[in-house]
Amino acid sequence: MTYAPLPDLAIGARHAAFLLLQGRAAAAAELCHRLQAIDGRIEWIGGFIDLLTWAMPRPQLYPLVRALVDAGFANPCSFDLLAATAIWAGKPEAARALTDPARFLQVAALHGPDDPVLPLLAAELSRDLEHFQQPSSRAIRMGWRRNHLEQDESPLLRQMFQRLQTMALDYIARLPAEPDNPFLRARPDRLGLRGWSVVSGAETHHVSHLHPKSWVNGVYYVAVPRVVADAVEKPGWLRVGPAVERGFNAENGWDERWIQPQPGLVVLMPSHFTHETRPLNQADERRICVAFEVFAQPA
Repeated sequence: MTYAPLPDLAIGARHAAFLLLQGRAAAAAELCHRLQAIDGRIEWIGGFIDLLTWAMPRPQLYPLVRALVDAGFANPCSFDLLAATAIWAGKPEAARALTDPARFLQVAALHGPDDPVLPLLAAELSRDLEHFQQPSSRAIRMGWRRNHLEQDESPLLRQMFQRLQTMALDYIARLPAEPDNPFLRARPDRLGLRGWSVVSGAETHHVSHLHPKSWVNGVYYVAVPRVVADAVEKPGWLRVGPAVERGFNAENGWDERWIQPQPGLVVLMPSHFTHETRPLNQADERRICVAFEVFAQPA
């Protein structure tokens, strides 16, 4: 079937929401896929959600969103929305099936903190950086990045990616097979790995975000300043869990975890797990890490 180009993403998002409200989940999912092909970051979903929540009480939206996901629009943004509507509907177990850090969050050492590769990686990852102040399309604030590390010919970076890929594939292989779980059912057949370095100064942090273009994402810590030892203020720590302003918590179905960075540590999670970092504050040392994504490759 051939479609005319969509003139406006916002119009398309509202149209998809209308289709879903009419009970036409398959048509809504097909239109959402067309929108996703234009905007892979799915930034139009805000308008989609706004119309749904305007048209119906939030506690009644869960079956509609579940129908949309079951019809094939299954990605980090729709999983996040499905978890939210489950909480609004008073279904904490349905939300927890998607958000449970005890099941889906892995924090493990790739190697020890004294591995001799770490200073070499820290130097390599600090080259050719681009500064980001407050970009509208990224979560980073006042930090530096080096993008597309997977395209670099450096033997050191290639070895790093091989180790990260092995760890990520092992994490994925140990995930259970549950046909009724939308996230687990969407496991891709062919996987790719991409990543970028993040170099953090005193004020660098990431606002709450998810990764809409992948299935699993992670972070590998290479250099960590001493200030992260403060377990009270948690400077530079990673918080995995819903944004505080959403009002979600462990009781209603969405728990959080705080992770203290350590050299050699790797964190892996589903890409619909929202997360953020705290600034290092007055640290003189930099935190250096590699953020990476495991994504579906076309057959």
